Amino acid sequence: MKCPLRKLLWITTLALVVGCAGAAIKWGQFHGGLSSQGFQGVNSGFALSSAWISEPYKITSCSPVLGKDFEGKEVLYVGTTDARLVAIDTADGSQKWSRRLGGSGASRIVSSPAVSEKGDIYIITNREMSSGGVQSALQKVDQFSNPKWSYTFPDNGFTSGSPKVFTSGDQTFIFVYVLVGARGEPQAELFVLRDDQNQAELLDRQRLGECRYDITGSGPGLDEIFDILDATWDLIANFPVEFNVSGIPLPDTFVDPTPAIATDRERLLIAIADNLCSLGAYEWDGMKLSAIWGEAHDFKKHSSTALLPNELMVFGRNDGMVLAYDARTGVKMWEYDAGEPVLATPAASPTGQFVFVVSKSHIHVVRASDGTIIHDSKLELLGQTHASPAATANRVYVSTGEMLTLSYDLKTRGHDTNFHGNGLSSVAVSSNGDVYAVGIDGTIRKYKGTN
Repeated sequence: MKCPLRKLLWITTLALVVGCAGAAIKWGQFHGGLSSQGFQGVNSGFALSSAWISEPYKITSCSPVLGKDFEGKEVLYVGTTDARLVAIDTADGSQKWSRRLGGSGASRIVSSPAVSEKGDIYIITNREMSSGGVQSALQKVDQFSNPKWSYTFPDNGFTSGSPKVFTSGDQTFIFVYVLVGARGEPQAELFVLRDDQNQAELLDRQRLGECRYDITGSGPGLDEIFDILDATWDLIANFPVEFNVSGIPLPDTFVDPTPAIATDRERLLIAIADNLCSLGAYEWDGMKLSAIWGEAHDFKKHSSTALLPNELMVFGRNDGMVLAYDARTGVKMWEYDAGEPVLATPAASPTGQFVFVVSKSHIHVVRASDGTIIHDSKLELLGQTHASPAATANRVYVSTGEMLTLSYDLKTRGHDTNFHGNGLSSVAVSSNGDVYAVGIDGTIRKYKGTN
C-alpha cells in the first residue's frame, strides 16, 4: 500500500500547485524561465549606456539569471570557468559573495544557474578528469553562499546545458539534460531529481532516443561525435572566448540543450531537441516520465527549445532551419530557413504572435502561426553571436559586437557601441526592464531599460 499512496500524494500535490507555477521568479532560469520564451512582461526602453560595470569575471557561455535575497532585494547570479558562483548586487554592481564549487582539480561552470522560489541556486559544475573526459555534477547553494549538497551524474554523465527548477508546494524538482556514457557510446537522457534538503534524490531518468553510431564510415561515427564534443568544450571552457579560430570568427559549436517546460496543464510537459539523434516531448506526473512523442534525426545540431504559450515548440538548427512542432502531438507546424546556423534559443512575444530568431549574424522576426517572415527582410548584426535574444512587451535586446535594442518591427534601433559581447552569453531582463549583459572582457553591464 505504501507505494501507491506515496504516488497518489505526489500526483495530488502536483495537480494542486501546477497552475500556480507562474509565480516563479522571472528570469530566474536560462532564457527567462521554465518555458524558455525569453520574454519579460514590461515596457522597456533602449539600452544605450550602462548604469554600472562590474569587475571582470571568467564568464563564457553562462548567462546571468536573477533572484531575490531574504530582504527581497534583487540579486544577479552567474557562473565562471574557474568554477565560481558569483552573486552581484544589482543596485550598484558590487559583489555580494563568490563561492568556488566542484571540489579539487580543474572545474568549470559553463551553463546558467537556476533559482528556486525559495531563493536556492542550482548550478552544474564540470570537472575535467585525469583519466580523460569531463564529469558533471549538480550543486545546490543557498542565498548566503552555503553549499548544501552535490549530486554527481552517474554513468560518466556530462552536460553543458542548464538545469530547470520547478517548485511544487514545499517540494523542489530539477530537470536536467545529461549525456551518459560519454566515452563509450554517448546517449542523451532526461533526469528528474527532487531536492530532499540534504541531498538530491533521483526520481526518474529516461533515454531520449537510441542513437546508433555508424562504424562503416558512411555516416556519423563516434570519432566525429567526440570531435564535436571536444571542440565545443574547448570553446566554452576557456576564458576569454577565442574568436577567429582557423579564420572562422565564431565556430559553429552547439552547447547541450536545456529543456523547456510547460506548467499550465495537469501534467508538466517537457520539450527538448538534442544534438545526438532525437527530439520530442515528455510528461511528468510527479513520480515518473513518460514519452508523448519522439522523432529521430541524423545527428543534426539544435538550439535549446522555446515553448510558446500555445505549446508550440520552436528551435533552430545548424543548417539554418527554424522548426516549430506542436509539443502535444509531434506534428511539425512550419519551418523557416534563416540561411545560416541558428544556435540561439528563439524568443517569443507575449501573445505568441511573433518569434524573434537570432541566426549567426542576423535577427529575423517570423509569424508564430506559420513561420513566414514578417518584415520581408532580416537585419544584419554587428559581429557574430550565439547569444539568444530577449524580448519585453515592446523591445528586443541582442548581445553582439554591440548592445542592440530593437523595436518589434526592427525599424527603431538603439546601440551601445562601447559594449562588445562575448558571443555566447545571453542577456537577462528584470521585472522593471533593467537589462544585464556580459562583455567579452568578463564584465557585466547593467542598463536601465525602463522608459
